[in-house]
Amino acid sequence: MLEIINQVFSIQLKSNKENLTLFNRNIDRINHELESLGYHVINPIGQTYRNEMTDVEANITGDFNEQMKIVKVLKPVVYKKTNDQNTLVQKGIVIVE
Repeated sequence: MLEIINQVFSIQLKSNKENLTLFNRNIDRINHELESLGYHVINPIGQTYRNEMTDVEANITGDFNEQMKIVKVLKPVVYKKTNDQNTLVQKGIVIVE
């Protein structure tokens, strides 16, 4: 299932980059189905990066400081809800500047 989530995420990134709104409805429907299966997909782009973050693996460019932001997301953060408990099933892979 993670491979499907990652592929949908990649398609969404590429279509957004090219301003292709043609696929938005389809991608939204797929994301809705994933949520109904208990998956919560998070795109942390733009968030301030903190060294304490345990749900992302970061490649840091430049000198580390407190104002660093996540500028690119290679893989999203994925949680799965089972029996009212969220479990991290994939750490996000991000670029931080």
